[in-house]
Amino acid sequence: MIRMILIRFVHFLVVLSGILFLSFLLIHLAPGNFLSQMAMNPQVSPAIIRQLKALYGLDKPFYVQFFDWVVAVVHGNLGYSFSYHLSVVQLLASRIPLTLLLTVTAVILSWGMALPFAVYGASRPGGWLDKTLTSFSYLSISIPSFFLALLGVLLAGATGWFPIGGAHSEASSSSGGLSGLGDLLRHLILPAMTLALGSFGVLYRLMRSSVLEVRSKPYFAAARARGLSVGTLRVRYLFRNALNPLITVFGMELGGLLSGAAFVEMVYAWPGMGRLMLHAVMTEDLYLVMGGILAGSLMLLSGNILADALLYFLDPRSREGFSI
Repeated sequence: MIRMILIRFVHFLVVLSGILFLSFLLIHLAPGNFLSQMAMNPQVSPAIIRQLKALYGLDKPFYVQFFDWVVAVVHGNLGYSFSYHLSVVQLLASRIPLTLLLTVTAVILSWGMALPFAVYGASRPGGWLDKTLTSFSYLSISIPSFFLALLGVLLAGATGWFPIGGAHSEASSSSGGLSGLGDLLRHLILPAMTLALGSFGVLYRLMRSSVLEVRSKPYFAAARARGLSVGTLRVRYLFRNALNPLITVFGMELGGLLSGAAFVEMVYAWPGMGRLMLHAVMTEDLYLVMGGILAGSLMLLSGNILADALLYFLDPRSREGFSI
């Protein structure tokens, strides 16, 4: 167990360091920076531009800038946003919770729908429910998340059932308690359902194939021959063993949801990381872009570590080679 934790931690640091270095390098290779746009203003003198470059360290070589930024990150300072005139930590702290709320809700909805439906559908392969869910899963896979988001906006505008834009209504933005929570949930329904439906198809197909494979195993036939109840067969023998392959793709699924959440946030005007990062990239806000990449990488790698930990405890075969 200790060996597994150490190996995963080393992998975590190596991958994170590689992501940050390559991202910083690509940003540095891109033409211009935030001050380049300011330099086009005839009212801003070249002396002021030189002073600002020296103030933000943009006049230093690439590797010096990266090393200084890494040292600052270790001390809890992610830099200063040129466009918002605020610290990057302050900006991320106001946006990350809403992105996590959207992503976690979408994960709960997608897995909560796909796994039970896959078990019941695969229990009667070829039945009307299995055919219906399989067709719906193909439809879910083929439609991009941003197109589903546009359909959601049209639905909200035509019916008036759901609010459009933001995370709070103006009337309830200052109210707290149950009314504020209810307003937040009403704004959350459409973006979360859009992300959940986008990942439903992949999860359903994987879980269905895994369930069919488990049903063909000798140990499942032996358990059924013992006369166990249908609930025991499904929960103890079918669901638990069929879930292992899906845990391995949990990290990739989380990464897909995070990338899809960026588009969904833009369409629904959800005040999360997606809109913030779009503005940072468009304005070439170096430290805000790097802070967003750091936050997204940490969430993605943490999801992979969580998937490895769950697989370690649920599947004894994964513990082979890590015993001490």
